[in-house]
Amino acid sequence: MSAVPAGAPGRAATRVRRIVARLERGFAFDTPGNVVRATAMVMLLGGMVSLLLGQDANWDLRNYHLYNGYALLHGRLLQDLAPAQMQSYFSPLLDVFHYLLMAQLPAPLAGFALGALHGLVFLPVAGVAWLALQGQPRRTWLAPLLALAGLCTSAFLSEFGGSMADNTTALFVTAALYMVLLAQRHQADGARRAEYLAWAAAGALLGIAVALKLTNAIYAVALGLAGLCAGGNAWRRLAGVGVLTLASLVVAAALAGGWYLRVWQAFGNPLFPQFNALFQGPLAAPISVADVRWLPRGAWEHLTWPLQFAAAPLRVSEIRLLQLVWPLLYVAALALLLRQCVRRTVAVPAFAPAMRVVLVFFGIGYVLWQGLFSIHRYLVVLELLAPLVLWFICQRLLPRERAAKVGGWVIGIVAVVSLLGWNTWGHERWARQGFVVEAPPMPAPARSVVLLVGGDPQAWRLPWLPGQARYAGVATNFPESAAYREHLAAIVEAREQRFAMIPAAMGPDGGRWARLNRWVRLFGLSRGRGCDRLHWLAGKARGLRAEVEMTDPGHCRLGPRRGTTHKPVQTSEQLRELARQQLAGYGLVLDEGSCMTLDSRIGQGRYPYQWCRVGRVR
Repeated sequence: MSAVPAGAPGRAATRVRRIVARLERGFAFDTPGNVVRATAMVMLLGGMVSLLLGQDANWDLRNYHLYNGYALLHGRLLQDLAPAQMQSYFSPLLDVFHYLLMAQLPAPLAGFALGALHGLVFLPVAGVAWLALQGQPRRTWLAPLLALAGLCTSAFLSEFGGSMADNTTALFVTAALYMVLLAQRHQADGARRAEYLAWAAAGALLGIAVALKLTNAIYAVALGLAGLCAGGNAWRRLAGVGVLTLASLVVAAALAGGWYLRVWQAFGNPLFPQFNALFQGPLAAPISVADVRWLPRGAWEHLTWPLQFAAAPLRVSEIRLLQLVWPLLYVAALALLLRQCVRRTVAVPAFAPAMRVVLVFFGIGYVLWQGLFSIHRYLVVLELLAPLVLWFICQRLLPRERAAKVGGWVIGIVAVVSLLGWNTWGHERWARQGFVVEAPPMPAPARSVVLLVGGDPQAWRLPWLPGQARYAGVATNFPESAAYREHLAAIVEAREQRFAMIPAAMGPDGGRWARLNRWVRLFGLSRGRGCDRLHWLAGKARGLRAEVEMTDPGHCRLGPRRGTTHKPVQTSEQLRELARQQLAGYGLVLDEGSCMTLDSRIGQGRYPYQWCRVGRVR
């Protein structure tokens, strides 16, 4: 064996310390220039991660994110009838942005822009940590690291670079929280004008978030109550929250009020078709549409819900999002409460009043989420702040000499678990043009009506079909009333050319295998010797339920293992038969002899559809 040069370990350690020091100098929030550089680095990383994930193709995008933006820009509120199912009438403000970005720009550029935008969330989260950690040692380093850990949480990662609105609106909610903390610091400094300007800015940001997505109302309530909890003059706090409330209402009304007014005038319900038991809009059934399948059941589940949905992620989501942050927060908070009850003293550092505001906002936001929605992706805002809250509890729970080390390890493990369990809502390989729809035969669009049959998301194709036609949803998730069916019948009767758009067979579990094979290509396992390693991996990782398929000489991919397909795949013929039965309930008949299968693509992913003529039952 060759001798190790004397002093080599010491030189290596010195080199590592120099690298860490260089990173700290560039990433720590000790100068405004470093804040800008760190934010730019995270945004650039976000854009690159979005490119690696691929073209966004989630269910909501295919159902309404593209269509709603297109429909608002082209004035289709009364021309079409629920082609994107009940989601056709959700506020389309953010979807206008998605449509213009994704339909007008080269797809990879649009994806990079969305990833960079989501990376920008780092800045307000770090700002919140900066103010909440005032007076703490190594705050310049802790604030950006805790913000980065917030970006490595499961709900945020699942929507990264995509059109689902939670990540984008989280930018405005966290910025509003930062402005509230800043207003309270100005109050402590006696800067009254700056204080009320900050309250007004917080309200404006909150109003934008609520206008873009109504579910952010829970965070508006939480922030209003949290704003009352910092120190200082009580009347000044109350006045500040009043400014916050007024500004948020004015901005939300200015941005989204026109839309809700138009929907109210057209359908008798500003939130149509939701809450129709209250508004009684004639085209929807008189029921309050709410998705209660995710809510906890019984007292025990309500009391232990963070443990329940961590052990069974599908209780709160359609996709499995692995995470440890919620059970750790739950257990740590209970331990801290127990220690406070037994009055065991531990020397802990004093935290700024801003941390109290963060904790109240976090706690009220969580309680409202659990009681009203219990849908995991609506937790994005709280998960962004969760590492900061977990760090605080560790500092309060443990002796000073151990708290920082244990807190760092805990937050690191939380981030690693979320990264290893990273799951998304659906992506495809990039193509320069994000969306391609093969044109159907429609000789007279102005005299045509197209029925989108069934509950599959199909409305994303409509921006690329003739705009003179009318498009209507049939047998979808829309809560139809008798008046809806009568209105649909009048539309069909007024147009002599009638067509149906029906899903076509796509193959078994295609989305899962597309995602797996993207990672296979990323790690170089799809060709040459990589195929041998892929064979080994498929044999060892039984959970994949996969086997290796040779596509071309020297090229391979993963596919489903024989005998593991549990859900029967519907053929195009079966889908047509189902559509025939659905249309029969409306007095319509499907001309199956006229049906043809046409191609449509999102990125390089194929989403074929069937195009058939429709007649009236005589």
